[in-house]
Amino acid sequence: MKLPSAAWKVLLVGLLVREAFSFWTGNPYDVEVWIRTGNVVAHGMNPYVSFWPPVPGVSFAFLTSTLPSAAYLPFWPALLGELYRLWEVVGGGNRFALYFLIKQPPIAGDLLSAALLYGLVLRWTGRADAALGALTFWSLFPYAIIISAIWGQFDSLGVAAILAALFYREPIERNLMYGVGIFVKLLPAIYLPLEFFRSKGTRRMTFLVALALPLALTALVFVAEGWQFAGIFATGKSQTYGGGGGMNLAGILTSPPFSSAIDAVPYLYTALAYLYVPGVIVAGWVAARWIRPNDPRTELRAVMLVTTVFLLLRWGLYEQYMVYLFALMALDVAAFHSDRRTFLTYLWVLSLVFLLVNNDLGARFVTPLDTNLWATLSSLDQGSGYGTIRAWALEILDAIVTVSLIQWAVELVRDHDRPVPWLWPRVSAGPPKMEPLSP
Repeated sequence: MKLPSAAWKVLLVGLLVREAFSFWTGNPYDVEVWIRTGNVVAHGMNPYVSFWPPVPGVSFAFLTSTLPSAAYLPFWPALLGELYRLWEVVGGGNRFALYFLIKQPPIAGDLLSAALLYGLVLRWTGRADAALGALTFWSLFPYAIIISAIWGQFDSLGVAAILAALFYREPIERNLMYGVGIFVKLLPAIYLPLEFFRSKGTRRMTFLVALALPLALTALVFVAEGWQFAGIFATGKSQTYGGGGGMNLAGILTSPPFSSAIDAVPYLYTALAYLYVPGVIVAGWVAARWIRPNDPRTELRAVMLVTTVFLLLRWGLYEQYMVYLFALMALDVAAFHSDRRTFLTYLWVLSLVFLLVNNDLGARFVTPLDTNLWATLSSLDQGSGYGTIRAWALEILDAIVTVSLIQWAVELVRDHDRPVPWLWPRVSAGPPKMEPLSP
C-alpha cells in the first residue's frame, strides 16, 4: 500500500502530537502495571504467578500496594520486558524515558490504523480525497490520542489487526489476521462466530486457525522465556470475564443497590458476565446473512454489529474498547455513509465526556509528574462531595451510552443511512453530502 506525500505529512503531525504527550502522561493503574510487568519479565521471572511491588525509582502510583501483571496473552508482557531491557541500556535511569518507550507500540498501532483506513477507503471507493479524510481523522482523532499516547493502552494494535482482516476475501487470510489480533488482545475472538456462519461447508472450520495461531505463539513465548504455564489460565478468565463497572449497563448494575441484589441470586453475576458470548454468537448469525460476495459494505456492516453487541453486553465496558467501534464507524462514514457522521461524532464525544469524568477531568493522566498526586485524587474520589457527584455523573452517562449503543445496533439492523441519535435534538440535517471525513 503506497501512501501519497500528503498522507505522510498528516501521519507525521499525528506522530508529533502523540509523542508530545507520551513521556509524561499515563493512567496510574495501567501504566504502573506495564512498568512492573516489564521489570519482572526483563529480569527473567514469570509475570503470571504473583502480584508485584513498586519498582524503585520508576513507579509513580500505588506505591504501597502490589499489583497484578498485565493480564493478557504473552505478546504484551513479553514486549514490555524487551522495552524495559532496552530502557536499562539506553534510558540512563530516567523514568520518563521508560514511559516514552512503553507508549511507542500503541502510538505505532494508531498510525498503522490510520494508514489501513486510507488503504481500505481507497480500495473500496477509488476516492483519494475520502481516503485521505479517513487517515486525517484517525491521525488527529482526540479520543484515539488519549487512549494510546496519554492513557497508554495498546488497543490500537488490536484495531489494526481487525482493519487488516477487512482487506482479505479468503477466510483463511482473515482468520490469520484475527489470530494475530487475539494474540495481542483476546477481543478479536468475538468475530469468530461471524466467520463460522458466513462460510460454507468445510471452510467454516477455518475459524480454528484464529484460535490455533495465538495458542501456538503463546506456547512459543512461554518456552522461549522459560516460564511455567502456571497463571496463564487465570489470565484467560480475567480477560473473558470482565470486571464490572465501565460505561454501559454493567456500570449501573455493579453499583449499589443493584450489586447486592445481583450477588444474592446464585450464578446471576456469572451469567451476566458472560452474556456477551451468546450475544456475539447471535449477532454473528444475523450479520452473516447480510454479507454478499465482493461487497465490502455488507461485510463492514456485519463486523460493526458484532462489535456493537459486544460493547453493549460486556460486563465492564472500559473507555479503550470504544476505539474498535470508532475505527469501523469512521471507515463506514468515509467509504459508504457520510450522513452517519453525526452519530459517530455524538458517540465519541459522549464517550470522551465519560472518559474525562471517570479520570478526574484528566488529572489522573498527569500522575507520572507527581508521585503524590494519585493518593490525593483517590481521596478526592472517595469523598462525600466531589466523589458523590462524580459517581452519579458516571451512572447517568452509563445509561446514555447504553441507550446509544442499543440505538446503533438497531440502526445497523435497519441499515438506516442517516440515523439521528435518540437523545440528540432533532434538527434538519440538510441534503446528503459526500465529503471527506475530517476530525
